[in-house]
Amino acid sequence: MVRSLVLDPNDPILHPLRLGANQFPGAWAYTMPKELRGLRMPDERRATCMNCPKSCYEDYRNDYRCCTYHPRIPNYLLGLNMQTPGGEAALETIMKRGLLLPEGMHHSPGQWYDYLDDLENENFGKSVKVLCPMLDESNGYCRAHAFRNSVCSTFFCLKDHGNAGDEFWSQIQTLGTQVEMSLAQWALRVIGFDIDTYFKKFTALADEVRHVSTISGWKEHVLDQLWGSWRGREKELMLECGLLAAEHRDDLWEIANNYEIQESAKFNISMIKAVPDHLQGQVDPEDLEEDDEDSEAAKPRDIWKQCTKAYEKLWDLPEGHYAIGGRVEIVPNHGIDKEALYHEGKPYSIRVYTRKGSRTLDWRMFIDQAEYDLLQLFKEGRTMDWTLLLHPSVKALGRGKEFIAEMLESKVLVREALH
Repeated sequence: MVRSLVLDPNDPILHPLRLGANQFPGAWAYTMPKELRGLRMPDERRATCMNCPKSCYEDYRNDYRCCTYHPRIPNYLLGLNMQTPGGEAALETIMKRGLLLPEGMHHSPGQWYDYLDDLENENFGKSVKVLCPMLDESNGYCRAHAFRNSVCSTFFCLKDHGNAGDEFWSQIQTLGTQVEMSLAQWALRVIGFDIDTYFKKFTALADEVRHVSTISGWKEHVLDQLWGSWRGREKELMLECGLLAAEHRDDLWEIANNYEIQESAKFNISMIKAVPDHLQGQVDPEDLEEDDEDSEAAKPRDIWKQCTKAYEKLWDLPEGHYAIGGRVEIVPNHGIDKEALYHEGKPYSIRVYTRKGSRTLDWRMFIDQAEYDLLQLFKEGRTMDWTLLLHPSVKALGRGKEFIAEMLESKVLVREALH
């Protein structure tokens, strides 16, 4: 039976969690380690979804952006989304496309091959083949934004901290994905869904992996098998999972660390081996390694240790003599285009070109007066040492050290060789 519990509309688990300049699922306050909220997160100012830089500088569609992807949204997040206006309608869209499994929204092999084909032909950001059903095409907003999975939550197309930022977000994504898989399966087991039989059915489908997909999702007979006695009660199961997570919110991190994730290694390997020949280059060779069905996945707390190591590198200020790079130009923001008008409150623009001497723009970022003043310290070159942190321009910014680290990682400031 469905619980009678209806969450308070003001419950924080139903609203985005702000960490730094960005928003993450409210559930992260309970599913992720508490220490995460104490970190100084990168602002990622260049990755502005509603003013997509990829559509400004590349040929992404400005209405699709990076939503040409099918995220794996766990059941409990979909259930929590059902507690909000439009959440049930969003779930119905997933169901109509045949993308809803007991674990949550999950692409079929066919959709994964379409995604690989988009990557192979450089159609990511342009193709409709794997357009996310959570995208509201009427306004460009996500219909599950406060309940996104960890891939979407940590994806920033342009990272302020370059490779260091990429490594940090990659580790956070891995952590979140592991937690989501654990909690989705835990919720099913607690509610009474036969998860052991569920994965046995996946294994039985391995030999027909090429024949389980429709154009948009899973075939009906496959859904019948995987849902079992819950077929026809899909909404009920999602809602139950969401309510269960809300009830046990204070224990979710520990639950995720103690739950053993299950999967069908045979089905996964069969799906990878069935990738069309012309798309084999998009497959990671490590994915073809045979997994032991009984092997244990990494625990979230162990992945968190890797996250903290990656975090330490974000704000590192290496010694040396640094100057504004030769590919960089800092100019006034005259509001000459849509992106510049979007940042009309920032009087300057950092313009980074594809190479020194080129006028082909690679990317740009808009900055305020205090940030501009700080960068002027490096106009003629500057040694990176403790005295720099005491300079009035650095102290005036308030987060001067962090801004300098950001400029180093994004190659706005580059090391100079002293002769």
